[in-house]
Amino acid sequence: MNVTLARTLADVPRDRWDALAGGSFYAGHDWAAYQELDPHARAYYFLVHDEDGALVAAASAYLVTREGSGRYRPSTLFPDLGLPRDKPVLLVGNRRGHANRLLLDHAHPHADLALDRLVAAVDRFAADEADGNAWWLYLGEEDARRLMPYSRLTRPRLLAADCAIGLPGDGFDDYLAAATANQRRQIRRDRRTFLEAGYTYRAEAFRDVWRPMGPLIASHQTHHGHQAGDEAMTELMRQQAETCGRTATVHTCARGSAMAGCALTFTTTTQIAARAYGFDHSRDASAAEYFELFYYRPIEQAYAAGVREVHLGIGTLQPKIRRGAHVLLLWGLVTGTGLPAADDGAAAALNREQWELTAAQLGDRPDALSDSLLPVALA
Repeated sequence: MNVTLARTLADVPRDRWDALAGGSFYAGHDWAAYQELDPHARAYYFLVHDEDGALVAAASAYLVTREGSGRYRPSTLFPDLGLPRDKPVLLVGNRRGHANRLLLDHAHPHADLALDRLVAAVDRFAADEADGNAWWLYLGEEDARRLMPYSRLTRPRLLAADCAIGLPGDGFDDYLAAATANQRRQIRRDRRTFLEAGYTYRAEAFRDVWRPMGPLIASHQTHHGHQAGDEAMTELMRQQAETCGRTATVHTCARGSAMAGCALTFTTTTQIAARAYGFDHSRDASAAEYFELFYYRPIEQAYAAGVREVHLGIGTLQPKIRRGAHVLLLWGLVTGTGLPAADDGAAAALNREQWELTAAQLGDRPDALSDSLLPVALA
């Protein structure tokens, strides 16, 4: 196995990278290209090829000098480890989207060796350029389990819960038929309310509408207590439209000529990723606009594209479960030599605290989640 390091994703063929991403938008080439634009993080791409030149494993890694999101700041996520906040941090995998995965050809006969080589190369880099720690955040159960033998932690850390809707059959009626009676009533009520509100709906090209989207997304973020400025959000939309626009669709609603709401989605070979929602909250948002644009139109889009999953992201579990989503726990691990080989009971306590918050959101639908790592994490 041969390990090389690239400094720009432009040097990595899109088809080879995306083959390892397996249809995950956030692990894919386009989203990584967008993240390369961040002035506060230097991007590196570790590539493992076999003797025939096939790409068997890969990882994007970001040497971060300033992290604006606490969800990607190890000192915030792992408070028991006493990490400094003023030193560069190496994050492995995507830095935005909370849906990381190991980029590995699992069917390759030497996949285990390729992963060994990949982790060793990342760890050497962390020892030279960071604090000796390589942080792998927001991995699903299977990937976290595969990475555990390399981790400096005795248990994985529970970070969040992700949601996606699996789509049976061939159309929206099949999605409805698979829902419970209560779910069907809710979905039909949502759609009827939106229809009766008199909106004009359109599916737009991202590159055509990124400018009016910025203030709408900022308005929605501010409405929910997050700091978001119109200009900053518009610039993010411009960057994403330029790097990821080829696979994007924006679902919009309007009264007259002014866009009132929007939902940004991306299409891959396996999923529709519902990325961002915006609404002008100077208006009365009372016609199920969020659910129509962020759930139901992407579901119709997925059926039309021949894919069978709509990825909705982390948080607000109950509304997603009520509309048919299943839940996946997301885990964090650290490799390298910058920490002791074991952590104490504080880690289990933090996992229990996070799990209690998640379980409370599951409510009466614990069947929406299955994860065999949970007992290990809570022990």
